Amino acid sequence: MKTTHLPLPSPAPGMQRHLTVHEYGDGPRKAYLQAGLHADEWPGLLTLQHLMEKLDTLEQAGQIRQRIVIVPFANPVGMNQRLFGKFPGRFDATTGQNFNRGMSLSTGALTHRVGHLLNAEADQNDVQVRDALRQLVEEKPAHYEIEALHKALLSQSIDAHLMLDLHCDDHALPHVFYGDHQRPTGAQLSDCLGFAIRLEEDVRGTVAFDGSHTQPWITLAENTGKPFAEPCFAATVELRGQKDVSDALARQDAEGLLAFLEQQGFVSNSGATAQPQQGDTLSINVDQVKVITSPANGLVVYHRALGDWVDAGDLLAEIVLLDSHRPERVPVPAPASGRLFSQTNTFLTSPGASIGMIASKDQQIQPGTQLSY
Repeated sequence: MKTTHLPLPSPAPGMQRHLTVHEYGDGPRKAYLQAGLHADEWPGLLTLQHLMEKLDTLEQAGQIRQRIVIVPFANPVGMNQRLFGKFPGRFDATTGQNFNRGMSLSTGALTHRVGHLLNAEADQNDVQVRDALRQLVEEKPAHYEIEALHKALLSQSIDAHLMLDLHCDDHALPHVFYGDHQRPTGAQLSDCLGFAIRLEEDVRGTVAFDGSHTQPWITLAENTGKPFAEPCFAATVELRGQKDVSDALARQDAEGLLAFLEQQGFVSNSGATAQPQQGDTLSINVDQVKVITSPANGLVVYHRALGDWVDAGDLLAEIVLLDSHRPERVPVPAPASGRLFSQTNTFLTSPGASIGMIASKDQQIQPGTQLSY
């Protein structure tokens, strides 16, 4: 394993942060995995530690077949946000920007730069596109610290053939986001992890870190009609909820990730197996997810559990009003039929705040729209 420390610009006198990058193996194909881009989401941090233990063993046995790059903590900026014992970690304190938004490359600039160089040879086109993507990342401005962070991360990931970004929800069933144009590989990843809920998204719209790696390829293919041999597959892996940090779960998830890496040809003879799945497979588009919002101020009390199937109108939760003249509750009916797969862990809520998500069978939002900011 080769370890590199990428310095980030100093945000203040006497302060210096860096990204740690571990690289295993060699070969023309690259897999990139990171955790903690939202710095308050910790299950992935432990999962990557367990995965690295397995990769160390495989490397010593000569069983790593391609390049595997691991960034064990993707956001040292957010990890430094310690406010009275709490760890916000989701938004940049200087700009207010979500750490998982706003880093995508200009697909128009990519088409202008490389479109005329493409031909009927898919392998050659892949080389041209990855070269151009690296150049565009190098040219990205980095005036703010968050821009420098995004640029550093993209410098390691943008030319990958496989990119996995490990996250978690507040309190949720495990689930995976991936492009709806990459359904077979997304299903393979989900099968290896044993994750029943698969959310497929249109990456032509607003994208997070994962979509920043797939959007250029699908847009370029549509704009030019040229073939590509192996565009990047990218996914966001949601490792349950914020409090699901344990060696048992991390070992299980690392095993699933390693099984996927082996099926994708990055390692061999790992002994890793696909993990057992809890519940029936539910593959839907992201635009079929219904976000449940609070109708009032107060404490949310749930009447249905994660994984429950609910019908529209079922009593899902109640908001206990704290400033009423007498004890009073406001019912929260299920706004759609489907499986309840996410809940908030911020029980003191306010009107319009998200308190859960339902995987439904009907369209709820416009394709290409993010579920939350």
